[in-house]
Amino acid sequence: MSFFPIFNKAKSNIIEKCAELVDNREHNLVNAIQTMTLTLTAETTMGKYMQKGNQISNDAVKHYWIIMEYTTISVILSFMRLDFIMELFSKFRNAKKYSYQFVEDLIHKKLTKIADAETSIASTKDDMSSNNVFLLTKQVEEFTNNEDDLADFSIKKEPKIFIDLAIKLYKQQLFTWNDIISESNTIVGAAFETTANGIYSVLVMLAMHPEIQQRLFEEVLDVFPEKNFNAEREQLDQLQYLDRVINETLRLAPSVPLIGRHVTKDTQVGKEVFPKNTQIVISLLHLHRRTDIWGPNANKFDPEHFSAENFGEAQKCAFIPFSRGSRNCIGMRYAMFSMKIILSGLVRNFKFETDFKFENLRFTSQIALKYVEEPGLKIHMRS
Repeated sequence: MSFFPIFNKAKSNIIEKCAELVDNREHNLVNAIQTMTLTLTAETTMGKYMQKGNQISNDAVKHYWIIMEYTTISVILSFMRLDFIMELFSKFRNAKKYSYQFVEDLIHKKLTKIADAETSIASTKDDMSSNNVFLLTKQVEEFTNNEDDLADFSIKKEPKIFIDLAIKLYKQQLFTWNDIISESNTIVGAAFETTANGIYSVLVMLAMHPEIQQRLFEEVLDVFPEKNFNAEREQLDQLQYLDRVINETLRLAPSVPLIGRHVTKDTQVGKEVFPKNTQIVISLLHLHRRTDIWGPNANKFDPEHFSAENFGEAQKCAFIPFSRGSRNCIGMRYAMFSMKIILSGLVRNFKFETDFKFENLRFTSQIALKYVEEPGLKIHMRS
């Protein structure tokens, strides 16, 4: 919830970018959306504050994209204890070096900020009366519940972010320096491309289905009559058709099309028995399109698949874009809130069209979903 101001700022940035592309020509929006989501992810994970219009460079997007692309190979090699081979790929090596330096620079800036805050508080205490010192100390305690937690005090008006917790664990010697960088890179890499894929795929589906786009626009218009708005949780709860549209998009084009599991005991599924210690891969792309579960129109885009009448227990267990169980995606609510805010802004301000046909969509499986050919989108300003 504390990320809502950042999500709203990201919405404004991508609206500003799309406004520049209103020219009756088709545009590939993938890079613009990825730049926006990487900027968003860096700020919510690392605290890199972005002014309006100030985006992360295309170089950062390119290097993180390369890391995600090569991660598929890395996972396969790790099963065979051959992941050291990854260092032979110069593109991966360079991208990894870039991303580590990117994160390390942000951590150093954060540590400098904490040190400055500590110095400022110490200096202020020297110059203040005992009564004011008491008030200052009380203010720190009320915010952090821990008067030693100066890292939190230094960012009092900012949301709780991962890097603050990681630095605290580092000071307690529960995290190494490499742990901070590795975990930060994992979160940034995993979040930015999957969120970008979800947003782009929804826009593609809406462009291909104008009647659904119009119905969604009318819902968004009811909730947000003004084109410039800051979305709040209560307003997002009213966008129930948007929920259906996002879910139907993630059913047909899940941002992560494959998930892996380790079988901890002999397990029977139907007629098949999976022995203990087997590694299995589940194809969400196929599971989400099974006609025996989703009906004869399983391969068609229809948000009514998620209406109260059509979405029952069988479908709940067969719809797992964020996985399920104790190993499900920790970023599910982050993804849904950010997508709903950004998409509501885009749908309120623009109408999207494409000449690309739904039946011609083709995907290729990596860690994140990829389009064999990315549909271009025409953007029209809403009155």
